[in-house]
Amino acid sequence: MNYMLLSKAQIYGKCVFILFFLFVLFTSFIQCSSFMSKDVQADLKKYEGEYIILTDASRGDYTIPKGERVRIKIIATEDYIKIYAMSAKFDIVKGEWILILYLFPDDFEKEKYNQKVFEDKLYQILKPVK
Repeated sequence: MNYMLLSKAQIYGKCVFILFFLFVLFTSFIQCSSFMSKDVQADLKKYEGEYIILTDASRGDYTIPKGERVRIKIIATEDYIKIYAMSAKFDIVKGEWILILYLFPDDFEKEKYNQKVFEDKLYQILKPVK
């Protein structure tokens, strides 16, 4: 019987390959278990529009008083959701946006996006305009 012996270089090469394979497998597992999918991120745009703000919001010397009609825009990634408001009486291009809600995976059970939790937090500070 002829057994093939592996050199140290071949063993090292196989170890590097196995480690690389495990790294790829691990990182793809992490990406699959992200906070929210791209579809959900895009779907959050349906909440953009006009609302009545239920609390004062300020940034520097600019304040949006409670009860004012505002426009909101939502920026969502795999890591967070940011909701900005701007007084509806200003031009959308010239108005100042104020961050009014910043949500992280920690704000959701098991660090997974949940529409009900999102809506509960949103509607604590905004009331939809009918």
